[in-house]
Amino acid sequence: MSLFSNNTDVQAFLWNSFKQEYQRSYSAQEEPKKFVTFLENLKRIDQLNAEDTAVHGINKFSDMSPEEFASKFLLSVPPAGGSTAEVADITRPVDATAGLVDWTGKYTTPVKDQGSCGSCWAFSATEQIESDVMRTMSTTILLSPEQIVECDSTSYGCNGGWTENAYNYVKKAGGLESEADYPYTAGGGHASACHSQSSKYKVTVSGYTTIRGESNMASYTQSTGPLSVCVDASTWSSYRSGIKSSCGTSINHCVQAVGVDASSGGYWKVRNSWGTGWGESGYIRLAYGQNTCGITHDPTYASVGLK
Repeated sequence: MSLFSNNTDVQAFLWNSFKQEYQRSYSAQEEPKKFVTFLENLKRIDQLNAEDTAVHGINKFSDMSPEEFASKFLLSVPPAGGSTAEVADITRPVDATAGLVDWTGKYTTPVKDQGSCGSCWAFSATEQIESDVMRTMSTTILLSPEQIVECDSTSYGCNGGWTENAYNYVKKAGGLESEADYPYTAGGGHASACHSQSSKYKVTVSGYTTIRGESNMASYTQSTGPLSVCVDASTWSSYRSGIKSSCGTSINHCVQAVGVDASSGGYWKVRNSWGTGWGESGYIRLAYGQNTCGITHDPTYASVGLK
């Protein structure tokens, strides 16, 4: 069923319902512009639902233009020199009969929310470090993406960055503080000055490893744990549920692959950092075996230690 309608009463009903559900209020000048943007997004949602196997719909991003959404949420910036990571040698074959192997809860912390800050890269790196600490050290520590956002001088804070830069920052700095000691405050779109304290560092990073190829990624995820990944999330803003199979490959967002079903018709389970109200309680499923959204572009895991 189409969301967009030329019926002005239907348009008004959907608009007022959206404003009520997501507690939106606008100035008299702003509201007409936002209403037009909302209607344009309804058209995009209808088009995506016609093209994609996933379900797209109205959500908290439905009053943002694609340009506004990208400027606030899609700001991964690959380093000019490329990756210097070690490359893993994967010899274990993929098990296409295993069904979904999902590390959610065992090797992951809860879904987070980056807010209106282009800090996905810092969240992806932080979440991966947390997962690798859980996996190799058998302990759970909620770590600070804010420290990386504010202190990694090779990245651009809320204006973007890259997971490898984040790993390298933590390695060079000597550690990463906990979320409790260095809480996230950049959700409004502004990062403050770096004020990390080495005496509070909880976790160290000595390096990171890249895995090449989707089958090798699946083998690693099945046997070992989650991976930080960077993707094209240009059409994710309206995702609600299901397996997404139609996607671009212009990398602009970093997230975490937390599970995989490598069977025919299988999928990657991917943890996002847009809160639990987005997607499937903060997760999205991407079709397996076709490099959906460019998921094979930069999968990494970290080598970690405790302070």
